[in-house]
Amino acid sequence: MFSNVVGHEKVKSVLAASALGNRVGHAYVFEGPQGVGRLTMAKAFSKLLLCENSSEGEPCGVCKSCSMCQSGNHPDVQIITNQLYDATKKSTDVLVDTVRNMKKDVYIKPYASERKIYIVPRADTMNLHAQNSLLKVLEEPPEYCTIILIAENSNQFLPTILSRVVQLSFFPVQNSMIEEYLRREFPSMQDEVPAIAAMSGGCIGKAKMLVESENVMQLRNELFACVTGMVKKGSRAAYDLMLLLKRNKDDIKLVMDMLRELFRDLMFFCQTGTCEKIGNRDRSAEIQKIGSEIYSDVPVKLLEILLKYDDYFLKNISYAQIAQCMSLEFWEVINDRSYRS
Repeated sequence: MFSNVVGHEKVKSVLAASALGNRVGHAYVFEGPQGVGRLTMAKAFSKLLLCENSSEGEPCGVCKSCSMCQSGNHPDVQIITNQLYDATKKSTDVLVDTVRNMKKDVYIKPYASERKIYIVPRADTMNLHAQNSLLKVLEEPPEYCTIILIAENSNQFLPTILSRVVQLSFFPVQNSMIEEYLRREFPSMQDEVPAIAAMSGGCIGKAKMLVESENVMQLRNELFACVTGMVKKGSRAAYDLMLLLKRNKDDIKLVMDMLRELFRDLMFFCQTGTCEKIGNRDRSAEIQKIGSEIYSDVPVKLLEILLKYDDYFLKNISYAQIAQCMSLEFWEVINDRSYRS
């Protein structure tokens, strides 16, 4: 249901108006960061377009078509992946063979409704050949066909494709909306909600992943312990953080996001002396303890170090070296040391 999609009111109004006015485009690009709600919106839009008794831009939710959409078994709604047509395919990029198979299906009339809908996640991973193959459909699409391309970066599409689609941008959702959703859906996680909402970057999908992951809270506890241990302690704490980074190489982006939120909270406390608006509200005592034992400019320096190493992790540099150097730099700044310099 559109009403159940968190945020994106402008996109909802555009799509609902097109359905009400019978002005549905044959192709759309839903552009935005991963987890922001593009696929959820595409499914809700599909449900609306195929609903037998829609009203005021909302599907009824009870007709046969809505029930099939809800269960993911509607024959006229296809979520296009490589594995849909060939289970042996391992690539997550949309392959040209997948597009060709989709094209064959496009020209088969709908089975149960008046419209067929194709949702293509990661559509911006199509190479030039795949896009040219899709272009032939977009140039002369059947009247009953609607294709929704889900992308993080629409600049990856050919200009000829972009000229034939309706582009809709999805922006990060306000933290307050994410907090409200998490409190409603996960009542047992009330204390952690502000921190999770802050770490989500405005993406409801990422927020849900963080809540449902058993390892996330444990990782957060270990990071807090490492940073707390660095305050006026021996260099062993830097070694502990380095080992933690090495163990979580596959989740380094999440680790960096957690550290970024922690350092921002420290900066807020050092500047205001309060923890009223920090993201990690359930860890206020630790924030105050760390903040009261470091110089007021330390959090800014920590954020600068984090920004620098964010860039290093993207380059072809030894991960172990980056983890070691970043941990040592954190320890030096927190303890007002400059051994290496």
